[in-house]
Amino acid sequence: MKISQKSKLRFQKNEPFHILCVSDIHGGVGYDEPNTVRYLNDVLEQAKPDLVLLLGDIAGPGYIHIETAAQLKTMLDGLTAPLEQSGIPWAFVFGNHDDNFGLPNDEAARIYETYPHCLSVCDGDSIGDSDYVIPIYDEAGKALKFCVYCFDSHGGEDDYRKRYGLADDMLLTFPNQGGLDSTERGVDFAQVADYWQTSAAIEKANGHTVTAMAVMHVPLQELGWASVNRAETDFQGVQGEDVSCQGLNSGLFRAFLERGDVKAVCFGHDHENNVTAVYGGVLLANDGYLSCHASHTKETLGGRLFTVDPNDLTVTTAFINARM
Repeated sequence: MKISQKSKLRFQKNEPFHILCVSDIHGGVGYDEPNTVRYLNDVLEQAKPDLVLLLGDIAGPGYIHIETAAQLKTMLDGLTAPLEQSGIPWAFVFGNHDDNFGLPNDEAARIYETYPHCLSVCDGDSIGDSDYVIPIYDEAGKALKFCVYCFDSHGGEDDYRKRYGLADDMLLTFPNQGGLDSTERGVDFAQVADYWQTSAAIEKANGHTVTAMAVMHVPLQELGWASVNRAETDFQGVQGEDVSCQGLNSGLFRAFLERGDVKAVCFGHDHENNVTAVYGGVLLANDGYLSCHASHTKETLGGRLFTVDPNDLTVTTAFINARM
């Protein structure tokens, strides 16, 4: 995974670092830009973040969509204006809908990265078009204190079969059972291996494990398991739909546990959920949605704020409800 070096993010003296996650804007030709930007501005005003992460499904699908680079540029000009004008660093990962209408994600990534305050550094390789690491340093900008690992969630099962040469009718997931909707591709094993190698290299370079969080669009299966084992995982928040997670378990959560660096994971994708849980000592959460047309659940309209303590690097979170 590439390390973003576009701008050196730092903790301020004795001040926590605030990371705001928003997702599922589903923008494009014909979307309600004025109200979407109004919601985003409201959440920014409440959260006062040091970093904003757009967790996928930023574009499309349906009658509101992106087909060309010019259309994406027009949408991003308006959507990111509150961030660019305020000088707030931001980054993104792709969800399962961003490339539904013909603009490949590797081409889209290059457009995102033209914005001065966008920190993303996408490889454009076959592993993931939005896999990279954002480092956050101490006040002096010398010691690495915290990392954010960003993962591409890809498209659906059809894309997975095509990528790995599997038969079109091969069964990969089973019908929804017991509250889990496991029909998404999510993170592949190649990305898990990439994370492991990057995490180990960061540890070696710094002489110690560097505390981190991770973000992606499609939830890992572990959030689904937490949703059906609520008492054991301190499952809280609004859940208006079943957790829609990966159909095939990539092993990423287990890698987080064995590496010991990732202490929190945030997901998008489930518009009607803004839940949190603690599983294996890792904080799991999703960020609701920020769309004017893709859902109408007021309780989950907004974003999720993560606060990193400057001393012990513990991560806490709160949902920020957009005021309509």
